[in-house]
Amino acid sequence: MLEGLAALLHSMPAAVIVATVLLRAAMLPLSVRAYRAERVRSRLAPQLAALREKYAAEPAVLAEKTTALLRAEGSGPFAGLLPGLAQAPFIWMLYRQFTAPGMHGRTLLGADLTVRLVEHPAVLAGWLVVAALVGIALVNVRQLPAEAPALARVLPFGTVAFAPFAPLAAGLYLVTSGLWTTVERWWFRRPRDR
Repeated sequence: MLEGLAALLHSMPAAVIVATVLLRAAMLPLSVRAYRAERVRSRLAPQLAALREKYAAEPAVLAEKTTALLRAEGSGPFAGLLPGLAQAPFIWMLYRQFTAPGMHGRTLLGADLTVRLVEHPAVLAGWLVVAALVGIALVNVRQLPAEAPALARVLPFGTVAFAPFAPLAAGLYLVTSGLWTTVERWWFRRPRDR
């Protein structure tokens, strides 16, 4: 897939970006569903808290009542996980292509797309990817609601920690996907006039 896109676009970095955008666009219906589920959970927060309080000693009953309440609103307990789970096989397939022999010799700012920043710390393109991921993570953390747990504030930086160990092509995927996520969250969480 990437080879064909690279031939069409005359650029492997452009092919990685386009493949990422196509993948995220294909997953958009699942993302919409996840954001709808998030709004339902937010709206039902008082009722969910009451259920947690009432059935704290009965986890099975709590799970059953929570699921019933969410389903009555057209949602479910795992709706937010669907986009990530659905992307996983495609991400794995792309990552295999990022490390394939056909990727050798393809460059971004003069750096081979198979190079890893931990092995070649002088690669400017690798540092630019890390800097972009830090910026994306900071924006994503600012988009979180004030009551978000501490773990939710740390998770966006996972890609920053992963990027130096991944091929530069994977870093390009992470930046593109991260930008998509940032715009998507802004769009779906923006205040709406009723």
